[in-house]
Amino acid sequence: QQYEDGQKADYVITNYESIVNDWEIVRRYRWGAMVCDEATAIKGFRSKRSKKVKELSRTVPVRFALTGTPLENGRPEELYSIMQFVNPNLLGRFDLFDQTFIVRNHFGGVQRYRNLPIFHNKMKQSSVRKVQTDPDVAPYLPSVIYRDPVLVKFDSQGRKLYNFIAEELRNELIEAQQLLGAGFSIAAHYGEGHKPGSPADMMRGSIMSKITALRMLCDNPNILAYSGANYDGEKGSAYANYLWNNGHIKMNMGVPKLDAVSKYVEEHLDTDPDAKVVIFASYLDAVATIYDRVGGTLYTGQMNAKEKEKSKEKFLTDPNCRVFISSDAGGYGVALPNANLLINYDLPWNAGLAVQRNGRIKRTSSRWPTITIQDFLMKGSIEERQHEMLQQKNAVADAVMDGAGINSRGGVDLTVGSLLNFLSKS
Repeated sequence: QQYEDGQKADYVITNYESIVNDWEIVRRYRWGAMVCDEATAIKGFRSKRSKKVKELSRTVPVRFALTGTPLENGRPEELYSIMQFVNPNLLGRFDLFDQTFIVRNHFGGVQRYRNLPIFHNKMKQSSVRKVQTDPDVAPYLPSVIYRDPVLVKFDSQGRKLYNFIAEELRNELIEAQQLLGAGFSIAAHYGEGHKPGSPADMMRGSIMSKITALRMLCDNPNILAYSGANYDGEKGSAYANYLWNNGHIKMNMGVPKLDAVSKYVEEHLDTDPDAKVVIFASYLDAVATIYDRVGGTLYTGQMNAKEKEKSKEKFLTDPNCRVFISSDAGGYGVALPNANLLINYDLPWNAGLAVQRNGRIKRTSSRWPTITIQDFLMKGSIEERQHEMLQQKNAVADAVMDGAGINSRGGVDLTVGSLLNFLSKS
């Protein structure tokens, strides 16, 4: 009925999932135009929603894709997928696109990108790009100070545990490469090439459990301990349970990062009675422990819409509520213009999400002429590599969309090596 009503209206607003679920109905109608908001939803070639949206668009004369992060993970292949919807003729066949812009190793993995000036000029033909540095935009936004990351040292217990897990991870990566080849991809566990129950997938799962353990340890060793102590087959982590049962972790360990962040927040709030802080953390348990230490208000995906709105309004209107602590549920669509400091307690893997996080306090409605973005990383940990990877992904995106940072070979200097190499050096 809603689609029938829509044919009598000027436009219909729906979500991507509805296109898939209501496909037999949707495809019967003639649409005059299609607009995909947050178009990174169709960045994947193989997702059902991407396939259906593109199939539906073939007979639609006017098509727009809207996104603030066109290369969400710094991969030109994702932009190719989006442009298949907008203008499938612009970038041509994928095999020719691949040969022109991507240099692959003999295992098929991406080694580097090339001819990016050509890619940039192609994109200019079918895109309108507005960036925060444009002269008609910049005057309305606060200036941003991106401080160098604060590197926090592990205490002796934390470093010992980190080294133990890192060595187990390194050995498993070596085993994976020996069994499955140098083209073995960890990321395939959550995307392309995922075959549940296969030996490769089981190994990826085991590797990801160790990577997750390292990230949790960096945030707060007690989160890892709690996950291990409370593992029951459904909640908690089996690998953390192994660490717990073998005496590698215990409760009430020191939390150097939380100590450093809480001190930093206290000092910042003392600088101005109107100063306010936004803190992002990936893990819900980390969000809770930060809240217990510094107070303020919470914003997580476990809260309903009413609770989220109440928390946001409290931060925006209550002068005594000076800290907003959020999971990545607050990374999109939440404007917090009264804060002048944003702290990334940890970093997401996704470059687009990192940009979205930082944009929560960089608003045209900002109450501050200058704001600060501050990342916290554990020194000598996987978090340093994660930070470098995000910088590299952003560099590729800037080269394609803005023609910036392109080297003399028509590419971008890629400096982040494999995880195995990083672990071997650290």
